[in-house]
Amino acid sequence: MKISLSVSDECEQELRTLLTGFGIEISDDAEFILLQKDKYPGHINSRDEEGEKAVISVDDIITIESYGHTVELHTMNGVFKTSERLYQLEKILDPQKFLRVSNSVIISRSQVREISPTFSMKFILKMKNGTRVDVTRGYYTRFKEFFGI
Repeated sequence: MKISLSVSDECEQELRTLLTGFGIEISDDAEFILLQKDKYPGHINSRDEEGEKAVISVDDIITIESYGHTVELHTMNGVFKTSERLYQLEKILDPQKFLRVSNSVIISRSQVREISPTFSMKFILKMKNGTRVDVTRGYYTRFKEFFGI
């Protein structure tokens, strides 16, 4: 059996030792995730453009985008792919710091530079890395509440 860990850095090594002692393999591409209750992860396991393993701090994430079965973490240092699904990341990330703004995008609150309203209940966000993100109608009300607009 393979398990991916989404726990605090303090607990990770202890859990890794314990689980491998029971014959459980710890892998970033596992089907199951062990999630620490009331603790939001400080990092997300991913792969860089060459396929090498990378550990991305959640504080470095600007946006998380999904394209079919591919989920990408966008940072100032580049784009990284993760095996986590967008809905899984939405559940494990701190809801005070991250918000889903469309069916395919999660943004980091601290990385929003500019919010521009548009017609028909939408917003266009300009992120700190210069990219633009649309807040779709289905997420309009939640977005307004999140930012106190």
